[in-house]
Amino acid sequence: MTTQGLVTRVVPPLPTRWRGRYLIERNLVATKSFWPVLLSGFFEPIFYLFAIGVGIGGLIDAGVEFAGMTVDYTAYVAPAMLAASAMNGAVYESTNIFFKLKYGKTYDGVLATPVEPIDVASGEIGWTLARGAMYSAAFMIVMAVMGLIESPLGILAFPATILIGFAFGAVATAGTTYMRTWQDL
Repeated sequence: MTTQGLVTRVVPPLPTRWRGRYLIERNLVATKSFWPVLLSGFFEPIFYLFAIGVGIGGLIDAGVEFAGMTVDYTAYVAPAMLAASAMNGAVYESTNIFFKLKYGKTYDGVLATPVEPIDVASGEIGWTLARGAMYSAAFMIVMAVMGLIESPLGILAFPATILIGFAFGAVATAGTTYMRTWQDL
């Protein structure tokens, strides 16, 4: 009779080519304990959409003139807020890397394993990308429910938000490594 280990892995062990996946797994498991923080990232852009798009949009009667057509103000600002939600999700998670590096000493334990610094960087950038994509997906669902995505081609905005999350997450992660105090933010 064989017994299975006490802890089952979310992700099976990987060869050395991309160990950054272990950091994504670690962050996913750690997120279970602070899910309200993750949930706040979903609601922040939605509150902005209702406050700015619907609130200020209610004050603009004629809408916005764009490419010879009149567009509702909420539909006009929603794509920008979609991009901002991807950007904010990635940057928020990137600044959390400073805490893990300086105070949590998370990477001291991680680097004692076969995981290398490049794996840590790629894993953390992958997690910032995933978090930005989660926020963008939730925001796009709200946009669809509100009727702000009129064309089926509107779904192509999601890959663009993934690129936005990757770009801002990678730059913010690199910038976080130069921080010495929270005031450097």
